[in-house]
Amino acid sequence: MSKVKVNVIGRMERLPLSSIHYKFLLLVMGGEWVETLMLLGNGVIAAVISKVLFPNLTVAITAITTAFFLGETVGSIFFGRFADLKGRKTAFLINLLLFGLGTIIAGFMSNFYVISVLMFIAGIGVGGEFPLVDTYTSEMMPGKVRGRGVALVYTLAVTSAPVIALVTYLSSRSLNYYSWRIPLWFMGVAALIVWALRTKLDESPRWLESKGRAEEADAIVRKWEEAVMNEGKSLPEPENVDSIETHSKFSDLFSKELRKRTIMMIIFQFFQSGVFYGFVVLAPEFLLDKGISLVNSLLFTMIIYTGFIVGSIFNYFIIDKVDRKYGIIGSAISAGVLGTAFALSPNVALTVLLGFLVAFSLWNFSNFFHTYQAEIFPTRVRSTGAGLVYSISRFSTSILVLIITAFFLPLGLLATFGIIWLFIAIVSLDIGLLGPRTTGRRLEDISK
Repeated sequence: MSKVKVNVIGRMERLPLSSIHYKFLLLVMGGEWVETLMLLGNGVIAAVISKVLFPNLTVAITAITTAFFLGETVGSIFFGRFADLKGRKTAFLINLLLFGLGTIIAGFMSNFYVISVLMFIAGIGVGGEFPLVDTYTSEMMPGKVRGRGVALVYTLAVTSAPVIALVTYLSSRSLNYYSWRIPLWFMGVAALIVWALRTKLDESPRWLESKGRAEEADAIVRKWEEAVMNEGKSLPEPENVDSIETHSKFSDLFSKELRKRTIMMIIFQFFQSGVFYGFVVLAPEFLLDKGISLVNSLLFTMIIYTGFIVGSIFNYFIIDKVDRKYGIIGSAISAGVLGTAFALSPNVALTVLLGFLVAFSLWNFSNFFHTYQAEIFPTRVRSTGAGLVYSISRFSTSILVLIITAFFLPLGLLATFGIIWLFIAIVSLDIGLLGPRTTGRRLEDISK
């Protein structure tokens, strides 16, 4: 393996935050915003389609939610590996096309099996998005503000939560043929628009350098350096950090160097999906279970989902001040406490407020772990690692949400949050005992 001499790491790390960083983050965020529409909106859409097209909620969740998350499982593994082999930008463009076309075509269908297949294809696209966002953003931002960069992407992206709730609410006020189709068409068209904008992204210089493509890496870093200096900002002398040109193998994730971290994140991701999506996907059903009408449940879900936005804004200011591993644990426990109170509350207004606070805690949880899962792996397998462990959460979501729906929700909300507490205990112990500290550290130091 040969040494690469352009010092990409040192030069990228010394850059002060400038408009070119924010332009990059906005382009990354655009696709994240679009695909978060489906990520957070699939439960709402399933609730509507169960009233319009399919006979019950279990069938609707199978066609929309389960098929979607199984697709994400495949997409996370495929695109995670693809991005380490062929580049972050290339993978970013392909995954959005799959999502956009899948959702648009699904909106014209009525057959259970066809809708399920198309949701599976759309899920493949989304599965590639989230680990790529974490990887790409982590590599392009300086270590001292890396968490803020990821948090800003997710803060802007989560504004899609009340948007999809509003679109579904408005299209479902009179339940008919278009009630669940309009939200899918809205997502698909938005995805194609963002795809066109994303063609302007720069490839990750860290990835290029790790592949021995030093001249291309140098050209992109020079572009960023010139953009910073054009704003009148000075550049300190970079620390000399050599990168090693190396080949990436999937089996590296289970090498002696990385095995512990990989297994830790597999355990975490399997059970965290039960914490996060046990609430997100079933929030409309929780409200229905309390005797609230479907239309009002969709309206209240829109209000509850604004908690994601407020929580992410709050997280932006603390994510680089609190070590990521402790942020993950604290926000998970907070969501559990508030979720239990949500289940027990007999008052509608208090229920909505507590639901808002659960969403607030869960998006803090999400921002912390999305940053964490990318930064603990080295550049050569960062996307592969993030994709693999994220795929575990997609697979487990397709299982756990169905289990919660079929076996625990009929027993009441308290039983539902009881099983979620078990998941919280597992993820907290896993990260607390096995997870490294990462906040503020350079990526190359974390992966040692």
